[in-house]
Amino acid sequence: MGKGKKPGDRPELLTIDEMNKLILSVASNYYFFTLYNTLKFTGRRIGEIYGTSRDKQLIGGVKVKDINFEDNTVTTQILKTKKRKLLVECMLCKNKISYKSSFCNNCGEKLPELDKSKIKYNVPEEKTIALKEDLVLILQNFIKQEQLKLNDYVFRKYSLVYLKKIIKKHVANVGINKNFSLHGFRHYFITQCKRAGMSNEDIAKWTGHKSPETMNIYDRRTSKDVENKINEVKL
Repeated sequence: MGKGKKPGDRPELLTIDEMNKLILSVASNYYFFTLYNTLKFTGRRIGEIYGTSRDKQLIGGVKVKDINFEDNTVTTQILKTKKRKLLVECMLCKNKISYKSSFCNNCGEKLPELDKSKIKYNVPEEKTIALKEDLVLILQNFIKQEQLKLNDYVFRKYSLVYLKKIIKKHVANVGINKNFSLHGFRHYFITQCKRAGMSNEDIAKWTGHKSPETMNIYDRRTSKDVENKINEVKL
């Protein structure tokens, strides 16, 4: 689990059946059907697909022109904040704590607001990945249906706040009692890659992670997965 993360923050992994059930349930709304399939098949962060908020503005996000239907690829931008720099210092005890906190966890003093000028951002990195044929057809149909132009963003039809809320409703509507979020699609993708036997290094090259060891955070395989592998071993 990442630094500063609470147990409840981590999305619970869906099974293959649950994932298919979720996506099938939104098939009548082609926007959500396309968005969820894109996240499922590519493993991209929602910020890379939709866009990332930076200084109250949305940057990045996939435009129609970023999808190459000749070689079936999509180019996204990896736009991450160097969160280790996002600390504020308590004026009373000098304790340094996450900028998201309002009060010092050491002495209880109210913390000053973060100096936005001190925020450090990683240099945007473009990442081009291949698209599965099924997803290519879904994207083509959606772009045609919505009559999107080359410079149009593919997934900006709704606000990001709304998307983060509606996924919870979609999950509940199909009777899945799990804490699943948009980031859960990335956990699902990486776990399926691990189940297929891919190495951390290969997965990291696809997802854009700098450290292959980060894949261990997303590895959600269970004892059942180990049992299945053991059954394949010739003894």
